[in-house]
Amino acid sequence: TVNMLTNNPYEKFTPFVDDRLDGTPLRMPLVSVIVTSYNYARYIGQCIQSIDQQTYENFHCVVVDDCSTDDSISVIKKAFAECKGAEKFSLVSTKTNGGQMVAMKRGLAQATGAFVVMVDSDDYLLNDFIETHLKAHLGRLTVAVTSSIQYQINGNGEIIGGNHHDNQNNGTFRHIYHTQLHNPFWLWATCSSMMFRRLALELAMPDKHLDGLRICADNYLVHFCNLIGGSLLIPSIQGCYRRHGQNGFGKNAIIGGHLSVGDMSEHPDHETVRKMVVERLFDIHPQLKRLVGEGGFMNLLMRTAFIRELPSLKGRYPRILDRELSYYRGEFMRFRYLYKYWGLKGRIKSLLSHRERLRV
Repeated sequence: TVNMLTNNPYEKFTPFVDDRLDGTPLRMPLVSVIVTSYNYARYIGQCIQSIDQQTYENFHCVVVDDCSTDDSISVIKKAFAECKGAEKFSLVSTKTNGGQMVAMKRGLAQATGAFVVMVDSDDYLLNDFIETHLKAHLGRLTVAVTSSIQYQINGNGEIIGGNHHDNQNNGTFRHIYHTQLHNPFWLWATCSSMMFRRLALELAMPDKHLDGLRICADNYLVHFCNLIGGSLLIPSIQGCYRRHGQNGFGKNAIIGGHLSVGDMSEHPDHETVRKMVVERLFDIHPQLKRLVGEGGFMNLLMRTAFIRELPSLKGRYPRILDRELSYYRGEFMRFRYLYKYWGLKGRIKSLLSHRERLRV
């Protein structure tokens, strides 16, 4: 489900322009920036510099070096020394290489901000990245994650693409919610284009199967966060995704069109991600029950699991799925019919609206 937010009734209440906050004990939120680093000594200095130059200054940055074998550590320390806000930056080094998700978890353990930005160490943030994302989080609908557009650049820093086509904002702020994970889809740009609510990210962070997310860990994280809290696509370019040919996934050259940035055979497949989301829902059932109630938990489950999985899930989690199997099958069937009905109704409404605009 999507909602185009061209006219935003909440924007005038953004704390960035609310004079009523002057002289009060209220303050703007701290943002945690986590940079995951592995053998990108050539680029990580520029990445750190781009974070240091942010117009929004209430942030701290944790760089997690995942046991690099090049000069990354010395480059990181040199970049820290050259930062105008050097006290905001810290380094965490792992003893063994665990992959992207392990590095993200290490960084999140150090994060104290209400919002979290995850940056790949070969990417680059434009100086108003944090400010723009916070304005979206605080001045529009409340969501778990935002994603903006990115320039695409090469290893020499040349801009070779005007935007990252994966972010399907359609030229306006686009609210993504009530999605189902039964079929593959992707609407956002890369991890370096996103800002998460830390509490949503903490709910999403898995404790199992981390080795399956050595690359493209954002595929799991954004699907989970969008499932529980929705997302917002920002229709402006706020950073740069670097295509240098040695990326963990995005090794493909740009030849035009909306093509995959990398070899999909190396990408975590959607079915694996979907099953991880289902498992995580059960792992954090007590927290979700407090947040959305038992009915809300069942809604999340019906948007991710298949009916054919119910016998196995009931066998694994009998204390959570404590009714007869026939009851859950009935609920799943009812959900499918209702979802198709509301989806058809939404498409008809959109079509009629489009025809009315053409008539005007």
